Amino acid sequence: MNKFLSFIFILSSMFLSAQNISDKVIKEYEDTLLVLSNNIMYGETLEIREKSNIGFISELKEVMKYKKSYDYPFNDLKTISRLNPEDNSFRLFNWILPKGNGASKYFAFIILPNSDNGYNQIIELKHTETDLFNFETTIYNNENWYGSLYYKIISPKKRNNQHYTLLAWNGNNPESIIKIIDVLDIKNQKVTLGKDIFIKGEDTTKRIVVEYNRNTSASVNFDEHKNRIVLDHLVPLKENQEGFNQFYVPDGSYDCFLYKNGEWIFKEDIDIRTNKSLPEIDKDKNDRGLFKK
Repeated sequence: MNKFLSFIFILSSMFLSAQNISDKVIKEYEDTLLVLSNNIMYGETLEIREKSNIGFISELKEVMKYKKSYDYPFNDLKTISRLNPEDNSFRLFNWILPKGNGASKYFAFIILPNSDNGYNQIIELKHTETDLFNFETTIYNNENWYGSLYYKIISPKKRNNQHYTLLAWNGNNPESIIKIIDVLDIKNQKVTLGKDIFIKGEDTTKRIVVEYNRNTSASVNFDEHKNRIVLDHLVPLKENQEGFNQFYVPDGSYDCFLYKNGEWIFKEDIDIRTNKSLPEIDKDKNDRGLFKK
């Protein structure tokens, strides 16, 4: 009987510890995460950046396991992408570790609120090396993730359609940048990325890749008012560069993917002149910045 009571006491203590964390303590975690995140991005050496990244992951996992931390904004973490869908069913923490010479490694953690043991569930997306061959037709998961920086989560419009569309940025290589439109599913604490809902003519793909010249700017943005993703129409700088996307630039016109019946349908050469819901597009700035959309 005493052993049973001791077991109940331990379980109760574990549950209470999952709940009992103050905003002050969370703020202390945030202050530590702020220092580490700045070192990840701006540390003078790769060793400093990598050690800071290890520390950041450890601190993030520690604080995010607590129930109360789920709703804490962590607004001071300016170099960390922090997103959640409209239904607040998960949180996404996502960032870049600069490796030097233009190379980067990507990190992402999905937080699910308050699982059965009283703690939030934490799922790490593990970055593995990926090229663009078959990229649009491959299913990825949390153990095999292509790596990118997400800047927008588009929530499903119907309860029975529980996949989320993601917009992402990837530095790709010294010649080009890519932006990605992908689909996220979370079931039984497992993450999958990619779904056959992108329709372009007769073709169906699991995600969309927009690749363009690194020295230009190309936008991929969600138009909530018209339920569509609007993107710059890209063309090669020269006729003999057709098919070599590292030489592609916007031509001033726009295409879109319109959401209809659970699918994203491609539409070419749309008119956005009267569309006030889209962010202003600044053609005078290139998008080397991490969070430019």
